[in-house]
Amino acid sequence: MLVNDSKDKLGGVGVVVEIDKSKFGKRMYNRGKRVDGKWVFGGIERGSKNSFFCVVEDRTSETLIEGTKKFLKPGSTVLSDCWKSYNGLTAEGLCALHNQPF
Repeated sequence: MLVNDSKDKLGGVGVVVEIDKSKFGKRMYNRGKRVDGKWVFGGIERGSKNSFFCVVEDRTSETLIEGTKKFLKPGSTVLSDCWKSYNGLTAEGLCALHNQPF
């Protein structure tokens, strides 16, 4: 499933797109290890309400960079956390900025 508000690729030269991933699932009685869930990867373009979200199988570099290339224009400035799978974004024609963890 995919949600893409703009139907076009997001970003472009000088445009910041924030990306992140999260796992959705549940725990029994809110205790113990998390049970299986689904990873969702998405991004939102600063200054507009354009966004994309998609369910992904894993958080590997190949999966996340493929999703980023699919939904973002070359030259976009990508703002992300310091997750290691985002390290290859610059090689794909995107300007990668990383928020430092708190």
